[in-house]
Amino acid sequence: MATNLDLPEAALTGLRDYLMTLAADEDKAPMEELGGLSDTVLAAYWHGYVAASESGATGQALHIEAFGASLFAPLRAVGAEIGAVRDALAQSLK
Repeated sequence: MATNLDLPEAALTGLRDYLMTLAADEDKAPMEELGGLSDTVLAAYWHGYVAASESGATGQALHIEAFGASLFAPLRAVGAEIGAVRDALAQSLK
């Protein structure tokens, strides 16, 4: 199992910020928003943020690129073990 140190920091931070924005837009707590995501959706988002952060995108460009990349997440990303990502996000949202 991956630890927080194994996860790309820029991708984790970008996805955490996105979840916080979604939660605020829907008047939810960030943990509630995270809990409402299926593993498949979270894996697709994670794939998008990893791809965007590896390209060097930052700020709004990171979120735009991540969204586009998440739409085309390969099945291997969607089927990946996402527990470590969910755990890291949960810790960062506390």
